[in-house]
Amino acid sequence: MRAPAIVILGLGKGVGASCARKFAESGWSVMIVEDDQKALGRAKDDLGDLASYLSENQSTRLGLKNALSGMLEQFDGVDVVLNIPPLSDPIDMDDLTLERVTQELKQTTTTALMAGQVFGREMVAELRAHEDNAERVPYKKSFIQLLSRAAIAGNPGSALNTVTQGSVLSVMKALALEYAPWKIRSNAIVAVRPHSEDTEGWLKERTPLKRAARASEIAEAAYYLASSEGAYVNGHALELDGGRSVLNGTMPSS
Repeated sequence: MRAPAIVILGLGKGVGASCARKFAESGWSVMIVEDDQKALGRAKDDLGDLASYLSENQSTRLGLKNALSGMLEQFDGVDVVLNIPPLSDPIDMDDLTLERVTQELKQTTTTALMAGQVFGREMVAELRAHEDNAERVPYKKSFIQLLSRAAIAGNPGSALNTVTQGSVLSVMKALALEYAPWKIRSNAIVAVRPHSEDTEGWLKERTPLKRAARASEIAEAAYYLASSEGAYVNGHALELDGGRSVLNGTMPSS
């Protein structure tokens, strides 16, 4: 029987590599799909043979189909899709163009929805095959979206990022309902992504734990959502914010 298999769409400035390491060291087969050659090269240097790598544009339907083909060829199935949509660069409202908005939505929302369709069909097919072959035991299947806190709370000057991340959160909810009849779950991790305290001094003032999430902590959360321990978690956004959502104001300086 094959090992459980996860495909990671995008690396998210190192978070994806940490997730890949966690799953690989837990016995999973891991495929990383990334079209940024430098990011993919860094992941290869970091992870080596712990993962497989595919250079594809995951924001296109062809890229997603090629990613699925790679999963089937190497691992004979797919159990978890971890999607890490890119963050938008800050841009003033006056500078927004239709082309820019369309491009950003394609890379984030459209990718999440199309990945749900492309990989979801294969997941359902494997579950149907299991009904006819009791020896082919499927693993728990799910979709996980890894988002920034912009998905639930915005900042002035970051309208585009708020819209794109929030839209992917809506895709998560839609997939949770569409695939529920097959017990295929869909969840999200909303995290204060890893930051440098030198450049993000506000973290200590606005976060009770006074730091961002660590990449390893995000990886642990992703593994929980994918595991049998998270089998009843569906349509949920797990917030890793160090208590920021319950803070009214700022923390006293220490």
